[in-house]
Amino acid sequence: MIKSLRTSRFAAALAATCLLGLTACGSVSSSSDAFSVNGTGYAEEDFNKLSDVLISAGQFTAINGKIKAEDAIVVLRTLIRYEAFLQFIEEKNVKILESDKAEVLKNANADEKFPTYPKELQDVLVNFNIADVTLRKMTPPAIDKIEKLYSDSPASAGVLCLSHILVKTEAEAKTVLADLKSGTKFADVAAKKSIEPGADKSGGALKNGDSDCQTLVKLQSSFDPDFMRGAVDAKPGVPTGPIKSAFGYHVILSHPYEKVKTSVLAIVKDDPGNNLLAGYLSSADITVNSVYGTWDGALGTIK
Repeated sequence: MIKSLRTSRFAAALAATCLLGLTACGSVSSSSDAFSVNGTGYAEEDFNKLSDVLISAGQFTAINGKIKAEDAIVVLRTLIRYEAFLQFIEEKNVKILESDKAEVLKNANADEKFPTYPKELQDVLVNFNIADVTLRKMTPPAIDKIEKLYSDSPASAGVLCLSHILVKTEAEAKTVLADLKSGTKFADVAAKKSIEPGADKSGGALKNGDSDCQTLVKLQSSFDPDFMRGAVDAKPGVPTGPIKSAFGYHVILSHPYEKVKTSVLAIVKDDPGNNLLAGYLSSADITVNSVYGTWDGALGTIK
């Protein structure tokens, strides 16, 4: 079922001026770009024009005639996600259905607010919803392809299956790594040495209910940034650390596919489009004009 047109500020930031063709908006990247994704740039001039449209439509407020810095990041993040979406579906050979375009337009025209928006904003909202529908309709890859994605880099599958051991000092973390190298089981070391509450029972496992795994997006929104960078970089089955965070020092274990196969498949199959796009974003070559900050793939955001 196709959702009615969404008109939130986040949605309004999404697409730019590609209209309904849903082909890549950018050009070969250059120093004058607001951002680029895998070498496809989005010009600073175009970003400023879009910002002015969003301000004039009441989606954002201006300070000294410019979009506020925090709002600019919201727009940029969403534009980056949209450009990545276009590249992602091309790589996966996923087609935009004409029936989905027609349904989105029908819902748009049924929204009493829609005709009051500038044409550029109408295009933005329509494109956003078409992208959303396309992602929700995607079918999961074959099991062997999911296994390869996860085994090469769990984050690329949009899912992480983690355990960790938290200690106070770097020296303690190095001792933990030595214990693990000697053959002591991760859960046993966690139960004995981790200061994480409940580690004596959980063995350091970061479960989501009964699942051994969590979506990359959920972890990005709720875990310490430095922890996430270590978790995304961790290779399955290889203890990684020491990773310093606001809580202390971590040794992180990304579980091998065979141990967490059921949970990995369940998560990917639940929402393959959005989970795999999150994974695509984590490894894409993304640059942002330094005026706005830098792209952090592990967090899926600008910092």
